[in-house]
Amino acid sequence: MRFWKFGKTATSAPAEPAPAPATTARVLAIEESIDRQDLPHARLLLDQARAAGLEAPELTLVEAQLCRLEGDTTTALRLCDDLLTTAPDPGRVQYEIAECLLARSDLPGALESLDVAVALSPGLGAAWFKLGETLMRLDRFTEALEPLERADQLARTDKLKILTRYRQGQCLLALDQVQPARLAFEATLALAPDHLEARIHLGHCHLRLDDEPAALACYEQAVARQADPGHILRLNLGSAYQNCGRYAEARALFEQLQRQRPNDHQVRWYLCQLDLLEGRWAAGWAHYRARFAAGASRFRPMPYRLWDGRTIPDQTLLVLADQGLGDEIMYASCFDDLRRRAGRVIIECEPRLLALFQRSFPDLTFLATERENSPAWLAGLPAPDWQIPSGDLPGLFRLADDDFPDRPAYLQADPQQVAAWRQRLSDTLGPGLKVGISWRGGTERTRSRARSLAPEQWAPILQVPGVQFVNLQYGDYHADLARLRALGHAPIHDFPDAIADYDQTAALVGALDLVVTVCTAIVHLGGALGRPVWILTPHAPGWRYTAHARSMAWYPSSRLFRQPAWGEWTPACQELTVALAQLTKNVSPALAAM
Repeated sequence: MRFWKFGKTATSAPAEPAPAPATTARVLAIEESIDRQDLPHARLLLDQARAAGLEAPELTLVEAQLCRLEGDTTTALRLCDDLLTTAPDPGRVQYEIAECLLARSDLPGALESLDVAVALSPGLGAAWFKLGETLMRLDRFTEALEPLERADQLARTDKLKILTRYRQGQCLLALDQVQPARLAFEATLALAPDHLEARIHLGHCHLRLDDEPAALACYEQAVARQADPGHILRLNLGSAYQNCGRYAEARALFEQLQRQRPNDHQVRWYLCQLDLLEGRWAAGWAHYRARFAAGASRFRPMPYRLWDGRTIPDQTLLVLADQGLGDEIMYASCFDDLRRRAGRVIIECEPRLLALFQRSFPDLTFLATERENSPAWLAGLPAPDWQIPSGDLPGLFRLADDDFPDRPAYLQADPQQVAAWRQRLSDTLGPGLKVGISWRGGTERTRSRARSLAPEQWAPILQVPGVQFVNLQYGDYHADLARLRALGHAPIHDFPDAIADYDQTAALVGALDLVVTVCTAIVHLGGALGRPVWILTPHAPGWRYTAHARSMAWYPSSRLFRQPAWGEWTPACQELTVALAQLTKNVSPALAAM
């Protein structure tokens, strides 16, 4: 650990007499003026103190602080250097040195001085706070938590407590510790109800925790507290309106922002998602490429022209994989359209989908990759003339409701494996309707809580007689499966080999009579295979599920069971339960015996 020095070594200073009362009063008066940000008055008081012959180290330290705030860090550092061997509290001097270095954007140097400051003056809360804040600026969020906690414990003023708790919230949010971050922002607002940034960040936490009404309340309060709220805050408010199903208010806000900022990619991205959600296909696809500039999807530049949909019978088109697994399946609904426009088509895909895509589109060329930026993975194939991300295909082929083909399926599972699974299900499960279920979808970043159901919420569905339920949940599902089985209703049959291999997952889905699922990739797999898919759908779902339709435009075999209001799964589950019970009554005798 190095100490800041111009030529002196910082050591503990010898004991000095306490400053005279007159000096202490002058220092406090200057500090009060600085706190009020009245620097001219602070300078006047300092000059008067010097004119009165006062030369105490405490006065020199406050002079260094004033010089720094006036922009003269050179003088401030010189004054601190003079104090290193004379000040009664060298930790405070090191803290001021750190502040000067931060003003010069020297974060590593400031960090060294702050380490020294807290070592020499462990009770100095401001130094602990600044240490945590500096570590955050260096993206060292985990390390920042401890000094911020020390600062909160040592804070003697509400001002420092407010600063510390707000920074704690930011740090925790950066570490994806959303629930503790929420508590930190609430603690900030308890001391400072008008802290605008804390209220906005609290809204972000509620949004990440899928508590859309609470997020909306925070954003509305933040907007109401500003004469001219910025466009980012208004975008957050519009997004919260949309996620609460208040589409008209979201549209009014997004369209106002678009008029004010016509070239803003974030604004275009938010508005295009609302357009697609409401089935305004042409308008939505027109701005769908904004997802790249808005950071919602990663654009990988390749040395080929961007295809605009023109007919290229003697040329090669490269289709790049785009977004998630379910999206790749959904965009594959446009692959048949490519056959009529391009002479040769090379399609990049997720490795899990390779066998399924190759079987379903045997005249197209598929390559499984890890989405590398370099085109080296194309070696040995004809050089592409054109490229297009698969997410751009609907913008060429799905501009109106009538453009969505009314076909039973466009993907084909291995027929032999489907037959094998039908036999295995019959032998293992016995008679009854074979229904696959998936109860959890997405990640925290993709509104997992809003899309998922707790195992206990499946109870009425699992009570329907004459049904054999089969697990289709991916990921770490074993704890949830145990909870489902503990409900004491129908058993949930699990076939891990089908979950581990996606081509086997497709064959299993092809062998089932019905899939019941939340909004997740299994929706797209079942729909693309033409299997009946019943979808428990949030009140305000992602745009792929549209706002009001009873089925997905992409999949005629789908049926949506929607929440009537935010967070209310019971009515949707009851509606599905009734429909499932009716289906078991209408099932053919041959099917019931399988």
